[in-house]
Amino acid sequence: MTDDVTPPPDEASTPSVPATTLTAEERSAAFAGRPPVDRSAALLAGRSPVPRRVIAWFALGFVVIGLGGVLVEHYFGNVGVPSTATSTTAAAASATTAPPTPAAPVAPALGAPLDAFIGLKPLGTAAAADVRLTGQSGAPWSLAAQTGKVVVLTFYSTDCTDICPVLGQELRQAAALLGPKAAEVEFAVVNTDPHATAVSPAPPALTVPGLDAVPGVHFLTGPLPQLNATWIAYGVTVTIGGTPPRQSHNDILYFVDPQGRLRSSAIPFANEDGQGAYTLPAAQITQYAQGIAHTAASLTPSP
Repeated sequence: MTDDVTPPPDEASTPSVPATTLTAEERSAAFAGRPPVDRSAALLAGRSPVPRRVIAWFALGFVVIGLGGVLVEHYFGNVGVPSTATSTTAAAASATTAPPTPAAPVAPALGAPLDAFIGLKPLGTAAAADVRLTGQSGAPWSLAAQTGKVVVLTFYSTDCTDICPVLGQELRQAAALLGPKAAEVEFAVVNTDPHATAVSPAPPALTVPGLDAVPGVHFLTGPLPQLNATWIAYGVTVTIGGTPPRQSHNDILYFVDPQGRLRSSAIPFANEDGQGAYTLPAAQITQYAQGIAHTAASLTPSP
């Protein structure tokens, strides 16, 4: 067994410090003369400096990423969701834009069948209510006396201030379109003006639309009780109002066959302007006249 031998101390080596605890005075003496430690400088000294170029690239990268997010949100963030901005803009535009003016009712297209164009409605074969009034010549006229002829019966005012300018032209053209069959058709217009019931040989109701020279056309008037009874029998409502007194009424046209039966009805129409004038394009007037002539001719006894 070999004994551990501790070599003699080297004179050049640092003498060992006894493992004793230093007193406060001894510790102060041991560290005397040393400069104070600058911890901030020490931390900086232990770091590698970051080049400014790298910092600039990092900053640019964040900017690009931020802009990209904004663009993605703008173009794809609202997919499938209504855009509030767009809705707000549309609402603002609607609020500042005047509402559109309602379009006036228009007649059916010119290509529509004639029956649909004139609003033709079959009424069966019931006997038509008799009409007993006075024609423009002063002679009495009755529907019952027209047996053997087709009667086209309608209503408008003696002064021709209602639908008369339009419907009167349609009756005139229908009479011309009937050709030889016109001798088998009578056109009877009942006055609707309770303020103008006197008989006249040339009332505006005939002269304005050019019906005064057409054979087989009668403008019928008479005492108000007789007129009122006729209006009621054929569903015509006359309304009085305004200053000076004016009248208005619903528009209707009937076809009575040679046996005195009420076969069908049609609905006259026209465009009324702000001054109460009634007009209709010439092509539509002609088409309505064709509808009247076609329906009347279909009821005549001759083929």
